[in-house]
Amino acid sequence: MWPWGHLAFGYVVYSLVSRITRGRAPAWPAVLLLALGTQAPDLVDKPLAWTLSVLPSGRSFAHSLIFGTVLVGLAAALLRRLDFDGGGAFAVGYYSHLVGDVLIPLSTGDFEKLGFLLWPVLSVPEGHTPSVGIISYLLTPDLTVRYLFEMGLAGLVGLWWLLDGAPGAAELWRAVRRRVPRLPT
Repeated sequence: MWPWGHLAFGYVVYSLVSRITRGRAPAWPAVLLLALGTQAPDLVDKPLAWTLSVLPSGRSFAHSLIFGTVLVGLAAALLRRLDFDGGGAFAVGYYSHLVGDVLIPLSTGDFEKLGFLLWPVLSVPEGHTPSVGIISYLLTPDLTVRYLFEMGLAGLVGLWWLLDGAPGAAELWRAVRRRVPRLPT
């Protein structure tokens, strides 16, 4: 999945969980922690594999349930220590990322591609390493049906987020306005 696909999928999952468990739409700052969680596995693994060549694949260390669960636990402990409610949102985002990454291999029967979930116990195939930097890679996508589907999904989930009251939008706008005083109120 592309970053916006992970974000959209994670938001749908978290919005449903929030409505079922709390009876309301997601709130700020949990939405920010959710967004960070949906990107965290790739923010760790892609640079370490693609740029630094430290990992065998862009889906290994942080995509592993073994290490990922430790990372989620550390994040939750840190947030709790800072008296910040949102460890659950981060965890939902993180694990929804992993679920998003297994959907295609599961649907096509490519079970050997799921080894990343238990890396380093199971091996991972050498990952795709783009010949360009990560920013160039993101800015020059291959316009496949899957890519266009994820863009459409992100657009629909953007509408869902608006219907949820756009949690976080007002807070982010206020933060930006404090940094750039000439922006309109």
